[in-house]
Amino acid sequence: MTAPLVMDLVSARQMISGCGVEFANWQVVLSADAAVSAAAGLDGPVALKSAAPDVVHKSDSGCVVLGVAGDEVVEKAYAEVTARAAAAGSVTPERVLVETMTPGLAEVIIGLKRDETFGAVVLVGLGGIFTEVLEDFVLRLCPVTEPEALGMFKELRGFSVLAGARGKPRCDLDALARVAVSISWLGNDRDDILELDLNPVMAMEQGALAVDARVVLNGREKHGAHQA
Repeated sequence: MTAPLVMDLVSARQMISGCGVEFANWQVVLSADAAVSAAAGLDGPVALKSAAPDVVHKSDSGCVVLGVAGDEVVEKAYAEVTARAAAAGSVTPERVLVETMTPGLAEVIIGLKRDETFGAVVLVGLGGIFTEVLEDFVLRLCPVTEPEALGMFKELRGFSVLAGARGKPRCDLDALARVAVSISWLGNDRDDILELDLNPVMAMEQGALAVDARVVLNGREKHGAHQA
């Protein structure tokens, strides 16, 4: 049996963007000066994440720095991320992704799993810190329609968070549903994808933006992927 492979960050984002899913503005850089320039061209604070294909567990390796602003702070964050990537064994630690920090009304997880019996299954739930704490998910077989995806969100126990609880603005549920539909069709069309997680997807009053992606392949397609 072929070992699962984790698709590298850039390849995963490019594949998912090709399905119509929007990401926060991002750029991959190879030096501290380029990181400073990229951050200056983005709006507001940024996140720096290792884009080295051979660093699979970026957060666990300390290869993510959030809320960075100012040239000196960006330089320091770049040095930290690359040093930690090198310590994790990367052969290309200089590859770093600079991304706009995107505020949202709520954080959502949208993803898919491949079940040996049922095939591809799309998942939606509350994301970010709530993902493992609340375990509030809804699953459907791929693909789903927009009305079906909208219904999935409405089934969440924490739906009130998205619907504008306690006078807060209502999230753009239609935009979230469209992301779920796109991911469900990706799972339907690509049988080499074992797992896919967009966590978090930032739900806003208008639109929804993915800010992180992880894709695991079955190992038959080795381009842009490293062993899990």
